[in-house]
Amino acid sequence: MRKAVEWSRNVLAVLGLLAAGFWLGSVNQVKAASSDSGDVEFQLSGVNETSSLLIYQPGSKTVYVYRGATTGNSMVQCSFKYLLDKPGGPIQRVNCPMGSAM
Repeated sequence: MRKAVEWSRNVLAVLGLLAAGFWLGSVNQVKAASSDSGDVEFQLSGVNETSSLLIYQPGSKTVYVYRGATTGNSMVQCSFKYLLDKPGGPIQRVNCPMGSAM
């Protein structure tokens, strides 16, 4: 009988902790996030000499490419950008101006 009481007490304690964790987790949830300046998405491919950082700005439908983003100088210049029109349509590649960071 004593083992049954100890086992029941442990089960109730675990269920209580799970309920408290669920309640605390549901109180602090982030529902949505937005930005007035437009969203920016990025992707870093590889962490070596041939790495590239891609930054996509949906508002202007532009993908910016930064070559060698993880090596060399701490100031990385934009190599070129892709101007997108629509899925399946032509993509225009444009070199970034020298000395620009956009």
